[in-house]
Amino acid sequence: MADTADVVVVGAGIIGCATAYYLSREGAKVRMLDMDAIGSGASAHATGFLSLLGTEFPQGAPWRFGLEGYRMFVETVPQLEEQTGMDLLWQEPGGLRLALEEEEIGMIKEGMAWQANDTPIEWIGPEDVRQIEPRLTPNVLGAAYQPKLAQLDSYRLTLALGRAAELNGTESMQRRVMGLVKEGSRVTGVKLEREEVHCGTVVLAMGAWSSESTSWLDFPVPVTYLKGERLMLRYDGQPLPVLISSPKRGHMISRRDGFLSVGSTRGRDYDKDNLFRGMEFDRQPSEKARMDIMGWATDVFPDLENAELVEQLAGSRPLSPDRLPIIGPVPGTDGVMLATGHTTKGIHLSLVTGKALADRIFRGHADLPVDMTAFLPDRFANTPAPDFQASGQDVEE
Repeated sequence: MADTADVVVVGAGIIGCATAYYLSREGAKVRMLDMDAIGSGASAHATGFLSLLGTEFPQGAPWRFGLEGYRMFVETVPQLEEQTGMDLLWQEPGGLRLALEEEEIGMIKEGMAWQANDTPIEWIGPEDVRQIEPRLTPNVLGAAYQPKLAQLDSYRLTLALGRAAELNGTESMQRRVMGLVKEGSRVTGVKLEREEVHCGTVVLAMGAWSSESTSWLDFPVPVTYLKGERLMLRYDGQPLPVLISSPKRGHMISRRDGFLSVGSTRGRDYDKDNLFRGMEFDRQPSEKARMDIMGWATDVFPDLENAELVEQLAGSRPLSPDRLPIIGPVPGTDGVMLATGHTTKGIHLSLVTGKALADRIFRGHADLPVDMTAFLPDRFANTPAPDFQASGQDVEE
């Protein structure tokens, strides 16, 4: 016997929960399905750093998408906290993007040349940097200072979006989706192990598992696993007054729960033999990553040699061939949408992605100040096999 819903969302990570949240706000009857618990994949180990700087938001539509995503967080976090009663550990203290090498000065200033048109940002010298945080290494050559830069707990955010969606009527179930139900070229539901759920639209928000849906569709879903690791430290000194990052040494964030987050590894931190070994490998913390991350951290903040390692997190991020998200209808198949491939920016782009999909399903277009064409799945139609090695090596953090 088949069950029914307006929309079935496959995947209960940050993108799936955000999509269910915005759909349920529209009054849709939503069923969210995942083979594991809510937020059990990349969303659980993500940094939650909402940074616009760096290379992950190239000029054009990706940059506009990132700007809108940030704006939506500032507006939505208080609403989520009020609705769910959860503290998302939100903070917006501003940040520094440090240069410790001449090459990093060029990397940072190249972006600033156009980023400054849309977000407050200025270059400051080493003396000004150390006035903000005197414990940083004397090797700092300067930094981009951004007065508004934010971070929150990504796992709490995922749970809050899932809970808010449920309060709006969404039904969440731990079920493994085995395939799609079709009538000709139209998807009319999903197949579970012992039943079917029929619906008007299916949203595939499967994160790093997204390539499994290729066999369900007459279309490739080019997403693979990209390993990432970071450390949680206990440091007895005063918290950092700002969020810190650098092109070659990752992030350093004093969280509101008292822990210091440092990392993260990128694609370029793994050799070709170890870059794409799959989910089980990705979940295994490595000694090399621990040593590398602590090396980068003490380069920036020497006193972290006295910090205590509390936890090492490892897992997979969903990498697309061009490092841009894949959002929208699948060519040749009606009634199914993709929402995946956000690489390292899934948290930052979660709300704006969820709203874009809800708008598309209810109004036929995304009601956003962004041209969504750059993110459509059809850009991968009739393309050769993706070169994930190249895109993985380009990931900044």
